[in-house]
Amino acid sequence: MKLLKKILCYTLSPVGIVLGLILLISAWFYATSPIYKFEEPKPFSGKNFYNPYQHMDKGEWKKCVFHLHTKSWMGLIEDGKDTPEDVLDVYKKLHFDVVGISHHHIKINKTDANNPFYIPIYEHGIGVKQVHNLALGAQGLVWRDYMFSKNLSQKQHLIDLLKTKSRYVAIAHPARRRGYSLEDFKYLSGYDLFELQSGGIKSEKQWDVALSSGHRAWLVANDDGHSITNLGRVQREVTFVNILESTGDAILESLVQGKAFGVSFPRVDQPTFELKKQASSMVSFPVSVRISEDSLLVQWGQTMEQIEFIGDSGKLLKTVTDSDFAYYLITPEDTYVRVKLHCSEGFVYYLNPIVRSLSGDMPALQLLSNVDRWKTVGKRTLLGGCFVALVVCIIKFRQRKKFQKNN
Repeated sequence: MKLLKKILCYTLSPVGIVLGLILLISAWFYATSPIYKFEEPKPFSGKNFYNPYQHMDKGEWKKCVFHLHTKSWMGLIEDGKDTPEDVLDVYKKLHFDVVGISHHHIKINKTDANNPFYIPIYEHGIGVKQVHNLALGAQGLVWRDYMFSKNLSQKQHLIDLLKTKSRYVAIAHPARRRGYSLEDFKYLSGYDLFELQSGGIKSEKQWDVALSSGHRAWLVANDDGHSITNLGRVQREVTFVNILESTGDAILESLVQGKAFGVSFPRVDQPTFELKKQASSMVSFPVSVRISEDSLLVQWGQTMEQIEFIGDSGKLLKTVTDSDFAYYLITPEDTYVRVKLHCSEGFVYYLNPIVRSLSGDMPALQLLSNVDRWKTVGKRTLLGGCFVALVVCIIKFRQRKKFQKNN
């Protein structure tokens, strides 16, 4: 019995110390987090429209995934099951140009760093509710996170921190586990991309809230895969990016200009690698997406079962069936219009929206938040005072117990 107690003591003590440190650091992060004040959002406005596909090159579409997981740190941290080399091999056999391995919060993967299309990426966030972001063009890690829950100020704070250490930030799987509320996307700002499609999860409601609030949030589509042995999660959600130069920088620049579209591949009950390759060859592409006078015109490379025009607050504006061409007459009330296409083979295509703009150029990011210095100082002072008072009480209590023992 004594031996068992000693073993438990030596085993549990380090664990207790580690857990205590984690909780202490987490408490420090919460205590020192700033409080933001948010302005009301302003919808897109202007007589002209920015069309991200206005200058697209029909022959230069690159196949990309920016959110994948592999095994790392002996499997202790990552929930991926495969080596980066194995994952790269499978995706490159499916003719992906960009294979972005995005480790969770712990490191930036450099397995394919010699590839001209290589982009340093990681997924930030280890919290319970999976409020995650993708850091693209990451130059380093942001270690701060709020593990248990995050209010609007803390979510904004993490976006701001990530922008200091990466070129672009994407909101990851916005609809997963209710980590984000719909209201969040009215006020969160400063991010560049929006993971509309993530491992079969679609975040259209969240996207339309952001777009209706005037946020320039261009789409990105990713597998968010954790195992290549589960072929149902391989090549499920794909981003195609239109570029002129074959570099990772060109990919990122086109993404943040909106020159991309997302594809949901059809599901297969018993997928095989050959079926995946076959599906890869069946993807079709836009011929033109243009604005002519007061109409949005879309020409696709195959006949579509259904072409949908969607506007403010996700309202369905018009549907065209069994055609490779469709148009929508833009009204003065439309602040943006996006297009969703369904084909008979089961593919679903998502286009970035055209958005109102004063000059017709791409609108700047809408920034709605600023740190409320007085509230932040007041919060930190109050919590600091409570901590000092607690320490003083503990010291006095110990002194009293010691005095009673000696007398």
